[in-house]
Formats: sequence, C-alpha cells, structure tokens
Amino acid sequence: MLPIVFEGQVKAVMELASFDRFNPTHETFLDQLTESIGIVLNTIEANMRTEDLLKQSQSLARELQSQQEELQQTNAELEDKAKLLAIRMWKWNGKIRKWNRPVRRWKKRPSSLP
Repeated sequence: MLPIVFEGQVKAVMELASFDRFNPTHETFLDQLTESIGIVLNTIEANMRTEDLLKQSQSLARELQSQQEELQQTNAELEDKAKLLAIRMWKWNGKIRKWNRPVRRWKKRPSSLP
C-alpha cells in the first residue's frame, strides 16, 4: 500500500503486488511515481474546481445579462410613460390657461362677464 500524497494531504492509496520484494531502485521509483501521481491528482482536482467556478460565473453572467435587458426594457417603458405624461401636462396647462383667460379678464373688469 502506497499513499498518494500532495502537500501533506493524502489524495489516494495505491496497492501494489509483486512476487519478489521491491529493491531500493524500485522503491525510489515508486516514491517518485506516487509523488507525480499526487501532483496529477491535485491538478485534476484544481481543474475541476476551476471548471465548476467557470460554469457558475457564466451562469451568473447570463442571469445578469437577462436582468440588464429587463431593466432596459423597463426604463424604455418608463421613458415612454414620462413623455406621454409630459404631453398630457402640457395639454392640461394649455386648457387651464384657456379657462383662466376669462377669469383674468373678469378680475381686471368684473363687468365684462355676463
């Protein structure tokens, strides 16, 4: 049983069998191999985390894009309503001025109205 370790953390365990005892050369090779496997496993793990974060980031970007489009549409609708309200106010102001003309004339000359 050989632990696959990366930076002091066990990532896996490898079981080997042999008909003969491992000589020092084999043991050195296996130590180097388990170290390399630990690095590879850590790299795979980091890549998987990065991929998950990328997917999450892309999902959030799509959501933000959707919200931005909704806000732009809402702003456009509000602008249209504000323009319509401004036109209505302008028309009402004209009507009020028109209605106030006789009142102003009457205030100047109360006898001018029937």
